[in-house]
Amino acid sequence: MSTEDNRLPKNFRNSPDLENFYRFIYENNLRAEAKKMFEALKVATTPVKKRGRKKKS
Repeated sequence: MSTEDNRLPKNFRNSPDLENFYRFIYENNLRAEAKKMFEALKVATTPVKKRGRKKKS
């Protein structure tokens, strides 16, 4: 394994694969579709927040 395969999560944004993915989206005019996809992923991966009663101030 190379060190490139063992990237830290903070370096994920700088990975060549992600850059190529964004370039593919831009060159093929898939921005609207990509936005819908990322929104669906966000909803699916974000935990539901517990809702409680608001305290009176």
